[in-house]
Amino acid sequence: MKCKNCGAEVGIEYRLCPYCNSELDYQKPENIVINNYNYSNSCEPNNFANNFQKVQMQNVSRKNKIFSLILCLFFGYFGAHQFYVGKAGMGVLYIFTVGLFGFGWFVDLIMIATGNFKDKYGLKLK
Repeated sequence: MKCKNCGAEVGIEYRLCPYCNSELDYQKPENIVINNYNYSNSCEPNNFANNFQKVQMQNVSRKNKIFSLILCLFFGYFGAHQFYVGKAGMGVLYIFTVGLFGFGWFVDLIMIATGNFKDKYGLKLK
């Protein structure tokens, strides 16, 4: 897409021209491709159901909920479960405060057991 003010070639992901900061004429793309899956603007029933399942499968962490629960139960005061899900800063904080004085350990134990605990990317554990 070209900027109407300065004529620079700009990608479709921009709303403003990076060179002159003028507003670009945004055009809605016909097809959106995410992770090699083609999501068209048409809503065919079969295509919609298949795409919905593929998107749902990507919103789950690769970390195991049961393993995290066991780590939290036995080594939660030292933040082992926090290190496991990639939250190293919280893990160090748990080491120095003994699981946030026990309160953080207890809250995390309940969060993991109910399935609401998330990894460092904000994804729920599988």
